[in-house]
Formats: sequence, C-alpha cells, structure tokens
Amino acid sequence: MKSPRFVSRCLLFAALLLPLIMTSSLSAAGVRLRSIGSDPASGAAHAVVVEEGALVHTAMMFPEDSTGRLQGEGDAQAQAIRALANIESALRVARTDLDSLVRLHIYVADASVTPLIDRLLRQRLRGKTAPALTVVETEMPRPRVLVSMDAIAATSWRPDPGPPVRLAVGALPRRTERASHVAIQPEGPFVIVSGRSASGDFEAAVPETMAQLRADLEGVGLTFDDVVQVKSFLGDMSQTERLEQMLADFFEGERVPPQVVTEWRQDSARVEIELIATTARPGNSGERVEYVEPVSARFSRVARVNDGHPVFTSGLYGTSKDPVDQVREMFAKLQSLMKEAGSDMRHLVKATYYVSDSSADEEINAIRPTLYDPQRPPAASKLSVRGTGRNGKGSTLDMIAVTVK
Repeated sequence: MKSPRFVSRCLLFAALLLPLIMTSSLSAAGVRLRSIGSDPASGAAHAVVVEEGALVHTAMMFPEDSTGRLQGEGDAQAQAIRALANIESALRVARTDLDSLVRLHIYVADASVTPLIDRLLRQRLRGKTAPALTVVETEMPRPRVLVSMDAIAATSWRPDPGPPVRLAVGALPRRTERASHVAIQPEGPFVIVSGRSASGDFEAAVPETMAQLRADLEGVGLTFDDVVQVKSFLGDMSQTERLEQMLADFFEGERVPPQVVTEWRQDSARVEIELIATTARPGNSGERVEYVEPVSARFSRVARVNDGHPVFTSGLYGTSKDPVDQVREMFAKLQSLMKEAGSDMRHLVKATYYVSDSSADEEINAIRPTLYDPQRPPAASKLSVRGTGRNGKGSTLDMIAVTVK
C-alpha cells in the first residue's frame, strides 16, 4: 500500500503538470529558437539562440500558492513542480509558455536534490526546444523552501520599442505592493548593467548602490522606467523582504520590475545589484555592442546591445577534479559554444560567475584578461556561493552573447 505522502505527491504532480501538457501544443508563431547541444542528465541545451521573439523575464518563483503558503513542504520534487507551474502562470500572461523557455535558473538549498530536478526537467522537456539551464546551491529567501526558479522565455507579443511591459499575475502572491511577476523586453536593442555594490551598513548600502546604478543608466540615456529585471545578491538572506521593499521604492509607475534575490557569501559588502534594461534606439557607434567603461579587461560597467540575436548559455562546468583546471575547461567550452552559436568572445555581453572555491576564483580573475578583448569585456557579476549545484564543481558560469551576423 502506498504511503499518504506518495499519493499526495502523485496527485500534486498530476494537478500541476496537466495544464502544462495541455498548453504544450500552443502555436509558437513569431518565436524561433535554436538549441545547441544537450545535457543528457537534464535534457537542457548547452546554449540557445533567440532568432525571433521578444524576451520575457520572470521574478523569482517559489513553491507557493496564491496566498503565499508553501506547497510541498520537505519534498524537493513537489516544490520544483509547483515552482515550475508558477513560472508557467507568469509566462502565460506574457502570451508564451514553457515550450518557449530560453533560460532557466534553478536555486537549490542543497545540491543533493539536483538529480531530482534533472529528472523532472528531462521528463518535461522531452521533445521540446530545450532551454539553457543553470543550477546554484544557495540559502533561500524563504523558510523551508528547497527549490526556487527564475526564467527567460521568448514570446510572439511585440510591444512597442521603449520601456518594458511589466505584468502581475492574480494567481501568484506579490511580495511588494506593486510587484510584477513578469516583464516583456521589446525585441531590439537592450542594455545590461554590471553588478554594483556600495560599502557601509545595509540601510545605507542599498540606496547608494541604486544611486550608482541610476548613474550607469543615465550614462546611456536611460532611467529606472526602462528596467526589465532587478537581480540582487544578498549577504544576509534574512534581509530579503526588506531589500525587496527598499528596491521597490526606487521605481515609480504602476508596476515594479520583477525581482530575483539570491545569496552572496561576501564578507566585505552587504549586497550587489545588477540590472537589465530596454532602449528604444541603438547607439550611434555603428558597433553591434558598445562597452562602457571597461575595467582591467575583466568586465565593463555597461554593455549596450545594438544588434544581433541574443545567445544564452547554460551553466558551464569543467570535468577535471582540480578546480583550477575546471575553470580553464569552462572557458574552452565557452569559446567552442560561441563559434557554434554564430558569435565569438568579442560579442559576449553578460557574464555571471558562481564560485565556491577560492583557487577557482583566482583563476577566473587571471584568465579573463587573456581571453577578453580589453576594450570589449562583458558586463559581469562574480558571486561567492555555497555551491554550484553539482557536487565536485568549484565554479560555473553562464553567459549572454549576441550573434556577429
């Protein structure tokens, strides 16, 4: 006889997966994605090229019902199913679904649950255009949460050039009064601002960091009205709700951009915050990408994308046991993927490094200036994390690039 918990999990899986199955046959007219490679464990792609479609960015989604109550307590698989269903609910209001996923970030409280997540995704993505996937082990912003997610998808919805369309979903809880669950980035030029981090105590560091980001946007003719998504890396996760509210207060209008908050194990600073924003017009340089204020050939403060199809990579890993060798293998894979995608190392626009090993951290710092054009390094955030989601891997990185023709 099956246990009540087993029966409960099966019922939850059926109830949440049914609408996903039913919507999987929706037309993808106006969306064209190209997947490169495949990870046999999860079925995820090594990289995805968005050849047609506007981009949709979600907030961080938790395994919660519409009232904010945790679902599937103590059960990582049930929580993953619920979080994925909430991602689907957010995508629907942007006129898309899981079949048009481009990238999925999955955050796990413990890397031991990653194989469960891999199996779930392999089942769900079978026969579909697979997204890029990054898994990170982190302390969660909510008690007893084992799995959370955020996503990027493509949609045939074509908003006018200019500020993003920010939307809320009635069936999902809102963590601040004007919170949005999803935002549509109009097709065309966009801007990525590297993570900023001010010193001082938390209450002072957050507004100073936002002031720095405001100045970065103003430098390319944009404002907070143009922000698509805010992603924060926080040292003290008990401050999550306070951070979300503080950030919301910087935005005017009906809706606040979708927010993502994940852990940053950094003793010297309280929080790092990065932005993605839209821009109605390309820059005047004639370059496919403009890099603003390159810093030591490691990163640029801002990457302004004027043209090209976006390319998203999965979290890349090395295969060696040595964390330093893993870094070298990651970057070798990156170079190969860029070639397959129709891009190159001079058209990387955003790098996110997740590092749990100090020797890997040092190697990333050393190798970047040898591989990046010193005038064209990508915008970036480099984060000390609890783990990379895969046992034995001291670092991972995911990238955004654009095609060169």
